[in-house]
Amino acid sequence: MAASSDSTSPPDWDVIIVGAGIAGLTAAYRLQKQKPGIKVLVLEAKDRVGGRTYTTELEGAHGKDIWDLGGQWVGSSQYHIIWLLNELGLEKYPQYTTGKKMMLLGNKGIRTYEASIPSMSYLSLIDLQRFMTATDKTAASLPVHNPMDAPDADILDSMTLETLVRQTTYTLEARDAIDIAINQIFGAQPRMLSALFYYYYVSSARDMRTLNETTDGANQEFRIKGGAQQISTILTDRIGQERVLLDHPVEHIDQRDAHKVTVVTEAGQQFTGRYVIVATPLHCSTNIEYVPTLPLERISLARHSPMAHLFKFIVTYQTAFWREDGFSGEIFSNGVSRPSKASTGPLQLTFDCTTPNGSPALVGFYCNGREWSQIEPAVRQAAILDALAEFFGPKAKEPLDYREKDWALEPYNGGCPVNVMTPGAMTYFHGGLRTPFDRVHWAGTESATHHCGYLSGAVQSGMRAASEVLGRLEPAHIRDEIMTALDGRRDYKDDEEKETWGWALGGLIGVAAVAALVVRKLWYY
Repeated sequence: MAASSDSTSPPDWDVIIVGAGIAGLTAAYRLQKQKPGIKVLVLEAKDRVGGRTYTTELEGAHGKDIWDLGGQWVGSSQYHIIWLLNELGLEKYPQYTTGKKMMLLGNKGIRTYEASIPSMSYLSLIDLQRFMTATDKTAASLPVHNPMDAPDADILDSMTLETLVRQTTYTLEARDAIDIAINQIFGAQPRMLSALFYYYYVSSARDMRTLNETTDGANQEFRIKGGAQQISTILTDRIGQERVLLDHPVEHIDQRDAHKVTVVTEAGQQFTGRYVIVATPLHCSTNIEYVPTLPLERISLARHSPMAHLFKFIVTYQTAFWREDGFSGEIFSNGVSRPSKASTGPLQLTFDCTTPNGSPALVGFYCNGREWSQIEPAVRQAAILDALAEFFGPKAKEPLDYREKDWALEPYNGGCPVNVMTPGAMTYFHGGLRTPFDRVHWAGTESATHHCGYLSGAVQSGMRAASEVLGRLEPAHIRDEIMTALDGRRDYKDDEEKETWGWALGGLIGVAAVAALVVRKLWYY
């Protein structure tokens, strides 16, 4: 157990921040911007900054180039990250979407489609649209700061998302589509998620279209020139590299002194501060020993919120042959296309990830990372290339380079992209997620009210934590004006420009009426 520091000596730092991901570094940056001269220290357990962002170098068509194996997309509706990119002088560029997309749902073989309307039967489209509309309506009514205040919150938190989907949808294709989307948004299967947590997540992003699409305002709208990890490296430079200590995993946080907090690293180094911001994934925050002990609500929330398991890969090529053949590079698959030792094939979702330098590549995600992580890397790579060839042809089996990352093996993360809350977890949400523990405050994308789970959510959470601490350091401090303005914005491409599949519903009302008479006999259960 950590020894309590000398209570007669002043603290070494005003604020100590645990975690040098985007959330922690944003908090440090905002503290310095709003209170020049403040003494801030950031302690990072890893040997790098960036948290769940990770930019790597691969062989490309024009020599070495860089790609993201961690978080990479931003959207124009994600005001907090867009503000930070502008603040740091970083550029974004559109996700490539031109051409036909491909999908594999149910057992109907590979189909193509354009825009964002999947190539599905009329009944399946109606089924899927009904689910999305109902989701958006419920999410819009949710009190985002405490979802347990919503009507029927107890009922929704007692069931899995899979149960909700089965109660409210009827077609196999619609259920397959929802399953793939959930797997890629959360890195987890619907049976792992509380239905109430799902609605909260959608609410933080505004609607399902924003979560899933690459169109205006959606979360996959843009990529960052130079990669996403440079957000953290630039923030480190601006904060001061001497104030960001790597390879300093925190082991103890001691609050027995009424005037300061003692933070002790694994190596036994002690640092004292007036306040602490813990900016780690939710489950990692409870791996630290706290004296006094953490409140039960925080512990219980973390125990019911495992980190998801996302498995990402990049394949580089000499040419963007998919573009030449009229395809966007996007695949949407339930993974049944390749038999293997795993229960499903490896391929679930891909996008074009050609760099601004013109180095062609595809980025994708495994269908079942948990099972495929048990298979040899060479076998995994061959299976991915074979699956890509089923969609794009034999050229897909001739890469220049290949790289994958199993985020479950990442130290001090143990998964990606987000902690997911299982049934019952939301009971502890209000008191366990953002409520400060004496002099310890919380940050991290899981605690965001805007775009929880995304880079933008990390920025917002860091701004919020910094504002909370400044309010205690200086009681006259007014809430961060920039954050307040960003939190209140709702002026991006709005409903009148949003694609809602209205054509499908309008044109299919007659079909739906007839289908309703025979739905229980014809639709899949």
